[in-house]
Amino acid sequence: GVVLPGGATCPDKSLWEGGAKRVYADVWALSAGEWTHAGVLPDSTAYGATFPVDEALILAGGNVCGEPTDKVYELRLQGGRAVVRSLPPLPEPMEQCGWTRDGDRLYLVGGVGTTGVYVCTIGDYHWTQWANLPEPLVQPVAFASGGNLYVWGGYNPETLEVSDKGFALSLPAIPSDSPWRETAPIPDGGTFVGATGVTLPDGRLAIVGGVNRAIFARALHNTPEDRIPYLSKEPAEYRFRQTVYAFDPATERWALLGSDPACALAGPGVAVRPDGGLYVAGGELKPGVRSPKLFSLFW
Repeated sequence: GVVLPGGATCPDKSLWEGGAKRVYADVWALSAGEWTHAGVLPDSTAYGATFPVDEALILAGGNVCGEPTDKVYELRLQGGRAVVRSLPPLPEPMEQCGWTRDGDRLYLVGGVGTTGVYVCTIGDYHWTQWANLPEPLVQPVAFASGGNLYVWGGYNPETLEVSDKGFALSLPAIPSDSPWRETAPIPDGGTFVGATGVTLPDGRLAIVGGVNRAIFARALHNTPEDRIPYLSKEPAEYRFRQTVYAFDPATERWALLGSDPACALAGPGVAVRPDGGLYVAGGELKPGVRSPKLFSLFW
């Protein structure tokens, strides 16, 4: 089934009408075509990392009460109910970071207020710092495969530049100061800010959603007077990414899987379907407006 824990939306009024963002602790589960309320998290949390591990989800970091958190939880469904246990905390609070799994290792990359790359081993869950990013990156996409850690996109909160670059770092047996190298940049010169990556059964990385690089870069320089005009546009005017690409670590090249207007989302939840394809859940249709839809994606 599908499990959706936490998240944020503006349920009462839109952002341009002065609506407040609400962050949730609810856990929803989809089984036999019906959603059920499976329980609640210890904290109302959004913008964290989610790792599928066996029959559980590892929830790391995120934003709680307007601040990044270092909390980590394991979430399991037992008899249709959410069972949550606390795991060792992160070395520092993290939100809007990249995340990826490679074998028995979990990685967290960058995010708000940090350039750290952290790793833990499944079953132990004690996080250690592995490296630092070459520059601060918020909302990057990360992918670990074949002894390399890849990072794309994100924006630099200090320079307000929106990245179209790809970086790779070799992963030795112990943390080191190995240099980053550039790898295949983001296809079409865009960015993966607001995109979600998921590892396919064949070992490639699929990317769904994300913002338009040029439009988002201009928005980062908006003045307070620009806020309402920027937020008041129709969804199509933000030109969120419709294309779905796959990265092959064997060749370090991107391939186009397809394009669909339904994928024009920022921050969707994405998971691999047991029978092939992807589940895509939620995400922003435009800044401040979330989608309630869940759909399947095939190519």
